[in-house]
Amino acid sequence: MKILADPARKARMIEAHKLADYMTLDINRISDLVCFERNEYLVTAGIPSDYLYFVISGKTICFSYTSNEKNNCVSFTQHQTLVGEASSLFGKPPAFNVKALSDTVCIAINLPRYRADLLNDLTFVRNVCELLASKINNEGRYSTTLLDPLEVRLAQFILLNTANHLFTLQLTDCADALNTSYRHLLRIMKQLCALGILSKEHNCYYIQDRDALLRISSGEMLLSE
Repeated sequence: MKILADPARKARMIEAHKLADYMTLDINRISDLVCFERNEYLVTAGIPSDYLYFVISGKTICFSYTSNEKNNCVSFTQHQTLVGEASSLFGKPPAFNVKALSDTVCIAINLPRYRADLLNDLTFVRNVCELLASKINNEGRYSTTLLDPLEVRLAQFILLNTANHLFTLQLTDCADALNTSYRHLLRIMKQLCALGILSKEHNCYYIQDRDALLRISSGEMLLSE
């Protein structure tokens, strides 16, 4: 992690993303502008982070390791999100790792210094509760098991990790997250495109038919081999 000494840029980011609305405290005063390079860890499982992060730009993955040291993906982030609110905020060891998949810029708050102030800020606590409830609802809505067909798991995964109808995650990362091969995953993506459910847009996929994707995610509609 590198702290960027650029107060003007930090202030612009706080204003652009309306971060001051998250709390009564003066976030500009208590925060740092930081960046992570690809493959750097924001959070390491078992070790409470010293920072609470508002991810402003970049992509991150939340995951744990299985017994054979493969990634067990929990979620990806591609847009503004809060990292560390479920465990590090309370000084508890996190169950999962959070790693940067690209260069990532964050507004970071030092927890050893400001934890008590944050937990006494009613506006902040309410926003954290709302965020946690939203995460639980989303993960419950698109929960998958390895017993589900790949197309079901993939449809759920796309719906959970899409912003503005665009799915921009690399398919190699998706294959790891869904415990399948890249070739098998690519074959399913091509089927979805052939059916007009998705369309390839440069390095990402655009959802053309969300209703059909929802039907696949529920198992109501299955793809023919």
